[in-house]
Amino acid sequence: MVHSRSIGKYEGKKSAALIIVTAAMHGNEVAGVKALELVFKMLEMEKKNNPAFTFDGVIIGLIGNMKAYQQGKRYICKDINRMWTPEIIKSILSKPIDNLKNESKEIYELIIEINTAISEVNPSKIYLLDIHTTSSDGIFCIEGGEEESREIALQIKAPLVTGLMQGLSGTTLHYFDYNYLGIPSVTLAFEGGHHDDPLSVNRCMAAVFQFLRATKVINAQALIGTYDYILNFNNLDMPEKVKVNYRHHVEDASEWEMLPGFKNFDTIYEGQLLATYMGNEIYAPLSGYILMPLYQNQGNDGFFVCIDAE
Repeated sequence: MVHSRSIGKYEGKKSAALIIVTAAMHGNEVAGVKALELVFKMLEMEKKNNPAFTFDGVIIGLIGNMKAYQQGKRYICKDINRMWTPEIIKSILSKPIDNLKNESKEIYELIIEINTAISEVNPSKIYLLDIHTTSSDGIFCIEGGEEESREIALQIKAPLVTGLMQGLSGTTLHYFDYNYLGIPSVTLAFEGGHHDDPLSVNRCMAAVFQFLRATKVINAQALIGTYDYILNFNNLDMPEKVKVNYRHHVEDASEWEMLPGFKNFDTIYEGQLLATYMGNEIYAPLSGYILMPLYQNQGNDGFFVCIDAE
């Protein structure tokens, strides 16, 4: 297990792009951490064995919620990936770190790590890729607000989910998107499959390398491997783009019970029984694809419903 927030760093050309890849923003999502450990080893091996290899930027990998990761929990007190609002961040940074606890302290330390990397690299652009896994099967990308985010996502071999950011607030994508510390920035999230699926590590590795190729940090043919084929194969029959039309909020996940067997992008129909909550039956409000059905006892998103996007 990683014992520090920094998973790794690889330096190519400074004053170019700074690539920030975060994993375990939810502490029970360990596949992204394992994937990044392998990514940094492979970058070093490629540099050693391939004199023609170039890396037009600097990449750092960070654990998002270290304490939750060490305890194998989604979060300790609050979902850290709902806390990245300007008001909350301003409040956190206004306090001495010794006065902060749990997710507030995690955010403070993350910002220090990121700002330190920015001061060292002096990048012309920032790209942030936030890696996740889910409590159900299914692989997809979530776009940030920039058009470039969508263009990059479409080069990663996974369905693109649009409209999700409008229904949420306080994610890393919200906070770091468009411009960070006066530097143009582009964000993207990747969901690599079920938490416990060993192949989720391979898919997360593929997403990182496909992200690096799409941003032209590495050559389009660089570091292609079996992990790419694993990701590509998983999504052969999946829709290319979908749009979120509905989010079902859950206040207390311990009272939520999703009917078994739902996977991301399963087709559901209006009026179909999906879950029970506090003794009440929960039915699909419309037909479409189900996304991120909640099969864990932490979290506030019961499920989303998507439709095909143009």
